[in-house]
Amino acid sequence: ALTYHYETQCIPTPAAWLAHQLPVWFQKLSVVATYVIEVAVPVLFFAPLRRLRLFAFYCQVLLQVLIILTGNYNFFNALTIVLAFSLLDEEHVGRWLGRPKKRQGSAPQPPPAWPPSLGSVLAVLLELSTYGLLLYWTMHYFGLEINWDKKLLDSKVAFTYHEFTTWLRTVTLPLVGVAFLSLAWEILVAMYRCACVRGCFWKLWATLQWAIMATATVSLFAVSLVPFTYIDHESNGKLWPGIHQMFGAVERFQVVNSYGLFRRMTGVGGRPEVVLEGSYDGHSWTEIEFMYKPGNVSAAPAVVAPHQPRLDWQLWFAALGHHHSSPWFTALVLRLLQGQRDVIRLVQVDESRYPFSARPPTFLRAQLYKYWFTGPSEGSPGPAPWWRRQHVQEFF
Repeated sequence: ALTYHYETQCIPTPAAWLAHQLPVWFQKLSVVATYVIEVAVPVLFFAPLRRLRLFAFYCQVLLQVLIILTGNYNFFNALTIVLAFSLLDEEHVGRWLGRPKKRQGSAPQPPPAWPPSLGSVLAVLLELSTYGLLLYWTMHYFGLEINWDKKLLDSKVAFTYHEFTTWLRTVTLPLVGVAFLSLAWEILVAMYRCACVRGCFWKLWATLQWAIMATATVSLFAVSLVPFTYIDHESNGKLWPGIHQMFGAVERFQVVNSYGLFRRMTGVGGRPEVVLEGSYDGHSWTEIEFMYKPGNVSAAPAVVAPHQPRLDWQLWFAALGHHHSSPWFTALVLRLLQGQRDVIRLVQVDESRYPFSARPPTFLRAQLYKYWFTGPSEGSPGPAPWWRRQHVQEFF
């Protein structure tokens, strides 16, 4: 998948061109790492050991930062990183900020006890077992093996689609149970802290806050189960009907949703791209270059996140089908023929880069091309091209 992804995503970055040049074995290994970080590691969010939760945090941040570097997905990845910060505690953040660890009283800390306690030994064993299981499952289900002759790491999907869906059906509802137990524990701990508050008034005030927050949290958790179980239709049907009714009542407010990007790989035979052309006489045509989407093969890909240029995004979708599937495209052409400034600014803010800023074009047409990233050895006179393209047909 990653041999196509970097050049076919909505709006690539310059780093996407570099990532596209990586060898195939590394691209395949990157897919394996993505599966592990997105499917297996999130279970460690609920781990009883602090270091396992920190491990899960850094895995998530690493993946999201790499996606930010190689693609413009507006605020999606920043939002995921912000959510992951809930895995950190005050002590760990304090280390980032260079704050010393808090000590009880002024007495110096005693040296670590030897031999270590049974609890600390069990904690280390549990942590090592977790890493070992992750490694074993990864090697087993993705056929990881070192090819000594070629000096690379081979990988492949070593499970069937049926096995995957069966596994998904098996783990979805137990994961809901794990999440519920984790939430229940946090609520009980918070209630205990309310009971420890001194003074009747402050105890009552803390309890009132606890009741409001606990009710809101449980309600939010309940309605989030509906979009979460979309990943398995059978598990979704087993949810209590009242939860579906609660979700239906608040769905229009988008309080919770199964937000995500694209599940299906596109552009396997080349990235489809719509290129607008304008003319005054119907014979001599000039391309209209957009600010963010690929067009000019010598123009570097843009870095625009967390902004989302909606027109450039929608043109990516338009290129995947017939123009009748994107009725707004006709309106775009009409407004450009009329020379509407608001619409022109969606294409180019800098008027000097819009070839028809002085006078609107008499004719407009759109051509469909297939785009591919160039290789490091490909060169041509003039500026080095980032893309190569091939004309397919007239789009509009």
